[in-house]
Amino acid sequence: MIIGISGMISSGKSTLVKKLSDYYPNSIFIEEFSENDPVFNTFLKWCYEKQPNTDIAFQSFLVESLTDSFYKHKKEFLKNHNIQDDHIFLDRFILEHYIFAKATLSQKNKKYFEAFEKLFVHIYDSKCNPDFALFLDISWQTFKQRIFQRGRKVEIDNFYANEEYFKYLNNIYKSTFVDLLSKYNIPYVIIDSNNKSHSSVLSEAIAAIENHLTNKK
Repeated sequence: MIIGISGMISSGKSTLVKKLSDYYPNSIFIEEFSENDPVFNTFLKWCYEKQPNTDIAFQSFLVESLTDSFYKHKKEFLKNHNIQDDHIFLDRFILEHYIFAKATLSQKNKKYFEAFEKLFVHIYDSKCNPDFALFLDISWQTFKQRIFQRGRKVEIDNFYANEEYFKYLNNIYKSTFVDLLSKYNIPYVIIDSNNKSHSSVLSEAIAAIENHLTNKK
């Protein structure tokens, strides 16, 4: 089964994905991007530095690159695994980048997001959707605390210049996520991750996955 681990920046997705892949034998996880990916890091830096005329290019790059990565990893996975019994965990899935585009392009003339929506319809491949998703829900205060705790330089150096963007993204993320998953008929569970340890969130995630697997039978 393909399982998406979703949520706002700093919600604990990467940690949970790794713990779930350790818990479930014969599973793998697909990172959103490598920490050392030069193209992603350059685009991200430009985004946070508010470099002009890069937003649509960044979001298009994300969708195209992540689609290629998904199919490459899935092809390798299927050589030795059964997709019905074993799991691929996604550290955020491609559909969520629609939410980032919505937030980023909200700061520009509405024609830009309208143009991106039309582009998205043509380049987004719904075959990359997960079979099931877990959404890690966090408050603004939790987000702010965690983003400084993890210490990613580009985020900290540019945090206050992007604070309103982060607030807007946090405000729309869950509701837009729910709308998108309803549109694409993806079952999901929301886990409140505020004031919880990684082990507690892991336990809730495993319970949700097992419940979904039981109900599928």
